Amino acid sequence: QVGRSTESPIDFVVTDTISGNQNTDETQITQSTISRFACRIVCDRIPPYTARIFAAGFDSSKNIFLGEKAAKWKNPDGHMDGLTTNGVLVMHPKGGFTEESKPGVWREISVCGNVYTLRETRSAQHRGKLV
Repeated sequence: QVGRSTESPIDFVVTDTISGNQNTDETQITQSTISRFACRIVCDRIPPYTARIFAAGFDSSKNIFLGEKAAKWKNPDGHMDGLTTNGVLVMHPKGGFTEESKPGVWREISVCGNVYTLRETRSAQHRGKLV
């Protein structure tokens, strides 16, 4: 599980970075672009070694945890889905993972692992289009 929270359910803590010449010891990030409970990554350890990304975090009781401001909706199959407040974005480079690869298109991952086009803003209440 990945996120900016240092609580025990988080396996990998990630923090914001400051670009360029703004990076000083006195600089503080006042508004993070990383969710406290950003996503869970599940990888199969036997072939075909599938990896899945699920947006949102899971609390100590293993229940899905989304913030109040997170976009949520019910899918046609009746299951609830949603997006983290800041979004969990992925990009697959064109040409694979090689020295010659070029950036690909950014997509957003939902709680149920669905892939969407990017929202108008990262914290918008309306999801992008299902890809």
